[in-house]
Amino acid sequence: MPPDPAALQSIRAPELRAFAEHWFACRRAGERVTRRSDLDIFHLPALIPCLFLYDYDPATRGFTLRVAGEEIRRLLPHSLPGTPLEQIMPPALLPVVLERYRRVCEEPAILHGIGRVFVNLGGSGVGERIVLPLAGADGRVCQMIGATIYTFGDRLENGSTFAREEVAITFIPL
Repeated sequence: MPPDPAALQSIRAPELRAFAEHWFACRRAGERVTRRSDLDIFHLPALIPCLFLYDYDPATRGFTLRVAGEEIRRLLPHSLPGTPLEQIMPPALLPVVLERYRRVCEEPAILHGIGRVFVNLGGSGVGERIVLPLAGADGRVCQMIGATIYTFGDRLENGSTFAREEVAITFIPL
């Protein structure tokens, strides 16, 4: 069962909202987190270039990239399968990104970010991101999947503008 529907209404991009709704629809009765085997990433083909999937190791609390769509690889050239997050993110951003991604997997929660988002070394653009935890066969979180839609420039499609570093981050508890 999804959280309060108002929580998902903060997701502005229709593709990202549909992705979150699909994640909830794939969740098994009585479970907080969708299992990776139940999620159909081809359900929303337009998002495939913007998707990223990381394996999560609870023992080390680390992340290793499993899959990165074309748009992610274009904007983050070190996004190769098998690469630890520490080798993909610049050192200055790594602590914040780790904190957010760990919360997704450990709480668990859905991460929603909108505004200025990091897109490559030294650059940023306006965009929206959603990150969702995924469980293994045993029901424990072992991966996270996300999608980022970038809108380069200072405006989202609805005309909202953002200051140079402004980003609104929301966690939706599960």
